[in-house]
Amino acid sequence: MSALAYFLEDEGLPTVAVSVIRLQSERLGNPRSLWVPFELGRPLGTPNDPVFQKHVIRSALELLEAPSGPVLLVDYPHEDPSAADRDDWFPPFNFAESIPNPSDGVQFAAALEDEMQTLAPLHRAFVAATRRSMVGESGMDIEGCRRFFLAYLADPAATAAANPMTWVPWVVDDLRYYYLEAMLSAYPVIPSSRQLEGWFWDRTGLARGLLALRSKLITHNDTMTRFVGERALLPGPQRHRLGL
Repeated sequence: MSALAYFLEDEGLPTVAVSVIRLQSERLGNPRSLWVPFELGRPLGTPNDPVFQKHVIRSALELLEAPSGPVLLVDYPHEDPSAADRDDWFPPFNFAESIPNPSDGVQFAAALEDEMQTLAPLHRAFVAATRRSMVGESGMDIEGCRRFFLAYLADPAATAAANPMTWVPWVVDDLRYYYLEAMLSAYPVIPSSRQLEGWFWDRTGLARGLLALRSKLITHNDTMTRFVGERALLPGPQRHRLGL
């Protein structure tokens, strides 16, 4: 979007960029940018908070009236309220306590199916309440995603026809969003995104399977497959937190 702003400005259309990476905005030197101290994927901050989000949008649009320039980079002064951990949120499930080792294919597959069935009514409740879901990029239903993941975990060569760089962002994201969305309806208290991701990576069998797949792929002799294992299975903050 920052690069696109240059083309629009050349055509006489004033632009404002909302930036979540300040260093990038400094280097690109857009005519007008509002840097927000929010995590990637949340340029307007708190989900389901229209008052807060409108304030972010209004702050960005006000840069169109700012007298200084030609390059204007302004810091948004407020943190995302939802980024703070909630002391009154406690995850109701700790699947990792009883999940078999992913190397035990049959038992792990059965446990993963049970885990996802446990979350199924919660995910349905989330979709009914919000009328939306981020699950669906892969084009498969969630059971199809589970089967595909297990087949790839057992033998990546068995699904060699599938481009791993297509499979990773679609199927893995569908599975992860299924879990995270389900947990958002498990309590009336909405956890911080850090708490939610921590629960997923520390307490679910799916995360154990993803970590096992990562260990397998990073030693592969194919460069692209190693890249998938190193960079495309876990979000950067979780790689850092887990020391990977």
